[in-house]
Formats: sequence, C-alpha cells, structure tokens
Amino acid sequence: MTESRFVYVTYIRTTPEKRWMALVDPEFTRQYRSDTVQSSKWKPGATWRNMIPDGRVGDGGEVIELDLPRRLVITWRNEFVPAMRDEKYSQLSHELEPMADMMKLTTTHTMPGQIRN
Repeated sequence: MTESRFVYVTYIRTTPEKRWMALVDPEFTRQYRSDTVQSSKWKPGATWRNMIPDGRVGDGGEVIELDLPRRLVITWRNEFVPAMRDEKYSQLSHELEPMADMMKLTTTHTMPGQIRN
C-alpha cells in the first residue's frame, strides 16, 4: 500500500498551554469537535479514544509520543464504521511551535498501511 500523508498548518493567537488544552481537555474538545470528548491518560502507551455523544467510541488508538506542550503523536482509526474499523491504524501528530504572539500548529496524518496496535 502506498503511503498517504496530509499536512495542515494553522496559526493561532494563544499560549502553548492553552493550545495544548484545546487538543486534550475533554470539555474544550466537546465545544469544537462536534460534541465529542477525548479520553486518555495522555502518556506513551496509553489508550486514546474519541467518544461520540451517544457513548460509542468514534475513534481510538494509542498515545505514541508526548512532549508537553510541544508534540503529541497517536495512532488512530475509526471504530464505529465496520469497513473503516477493518483498516490499519494511521498516525496523527500535532506539533506546536511558538511564533511571536501566536502558535504554529502542524497536524500530520499519515496512513502508511503498516501501523498496527
């Protein structure tokens, strides 16, 4: 399978700590991610889940790397659509860099077809 990679760069006027909370805090993510809530212990090897409002696991994976508040890497796959659940895990990384009074957020989603949990 050929690797597929999507890279998104966003500039946000905030502090590193506030942007980090926007990535991992359940109440914050509920506001900005279609009422879903992330659940994890946020340490390497921990399970990561994105919970749908009706209580089902929408997406899930594992925390691979964590360098608070600069970098978060997780494996990821959809858990509630059977055809998507059968796909291998992809990898999602968030990198935060201070730039003057802003934060540069680089999100990279890689689907190599070889990542397994």
